[in-house]
This record gives sequence, structure tokens and C-alpha cells, in this order.
Amino acid sequence: MASNDHPVEWTASVGLSNAGECRHDYTGSTINLISLSRCGGHVRRRWKAAAGAVILAVAAALGGMSPALSHAEPAAAAKDFSKPAIVVLGYGLKPDGTMREILRRRVLTGLIVAQFFPQSPIIVTGGNPQNGKTEAGQMAGMLQLLGFPANRIMVEDKANSTVQNARFSVPLAKQAGTTGIILVTSTTHQGRADGDFADAGGNMLATVSYPDGNPSVNVAQFARDAISPFVNVG
Repeated sequence: MASNDHPVEWTASVGLSNAGECRHDYTGSTINLISLSRCGGHVRRRWKAAAGAVILAVAAALGGMSPALSHAEPAAAAKDFSKPAIVVLGYGLKPDGTMREILRRRVLTGLIVAQFFPQSPIIVTGGNPQNGKTEAGQMAGMLQLLGFPANRIMVEDKANSTVQNARFSVPLAKQAGTTGIILVTSTTHQGRADGDFADAGGNMLATVSYPDGNPSVNVAQFARDAISPFVNVG
């Protein structure tokens, strides 16, 4: 369940630079991706484009793979995607406790992945408090603000490193009766995170990354994401 220990102070839609300049109306359990980028009737183009890019990446990762890439790594045993845990990794907050853009993008990516698995929980992980707020608490608040059901959010707000993200989140995924983990983070972070989660005993089903590096890094990680459901991750 989501924690209320760290109230979220921003109320604007994703990507706004001036919190409070418009109010949210995300009340349904099904997210309208276009609504994520509207404020006062104006489309936030960069977030519309970002959502589109993430949807493409998720569809590639979860819906199929290129035959040319299928031999890139040893094939993994058949993976069970009937109830994956979607684990979204935190990122350092600003000194005033608000979320940095890279963290909001990770949350948005996890939210899109969750639309493919309506039976699955999202685990948000990250401590590192700033101004009385934790990364996980802020992520949980953002998810609820966008209409994601609180009873599908699991908050892990003690981890202070990627290694701890893994050590603390893997048991939560198992306790929730999930079939494995879809790990969500950024392209420049995904490789290290995969290894930490595998080392912690996580059953890694797939990875989905939001692009945050140079084009070559983004393309390489996109390829790894695309084949991740069919190979060993970690």
C-alpha cells in the first residue's frame, strides 16, 4: 500500500515547471495517456512525444523481437508474465523534496508498462529523504495523482542505493505473489540495475528503459530491452 508519510505538494500534470498552475483530474484507474500532457486544454508536446516513445519501447520489449536479435544471448527458459511486479527505481530528489525530471520520466514509463498488466503491482523503491520526503513516497504520490489505484502500489522507502533497491524490492515482489520483475529505470542505469537485481535473487522477466543517454547508448539499451523477455537478464 502507498505510504502517506510524505505528502506530495505538486498538483500539476507531469512535466510542468510551475507546480499548481493547473489542477489534475486523473481519477480513473485506466490512464488516458494523452491526458498526461494536457493542462488547461493545451497539449504539452514534449510529454506527448515522450509518452509515444515509451509506448513504442514497451511494445517492442513486451510484444515481440527482431529475429536478428534473438541469437544475441542464450535463450532463457519460458517466462511467466501472468503477474509481474513492475519495479520503478528512484532517483535523487531536489533539496526541497520535489522530483527531478528524470524521476518523473521513470514513473511515467512504469505507469505505461502497468497498462499492459492490470493485475500487477507497481513497486516504487528509493529512500534518500530530502525535506522530509522520500523518492518512493513522491513516486507513489505521482502515481495516485495520475489515477493509479493506491492498492496496486507498494512503497519501499528505505533503500539508499541501487544495491539496496534490489535487496529490499525483490522480497516485496515475492511476498506479493508475483511471477517475476519487470525493471524500469533509465538507459544509462539499466545495465547496472539489472545485475544488482539478479544478484539479489530477482526473477528478471524484462527491462524497460527511458532514454537518458546519447543516441548510441539509447539504441543499444532499446535493443536489450526488446529482447529481454526472451533472454536471461542480469
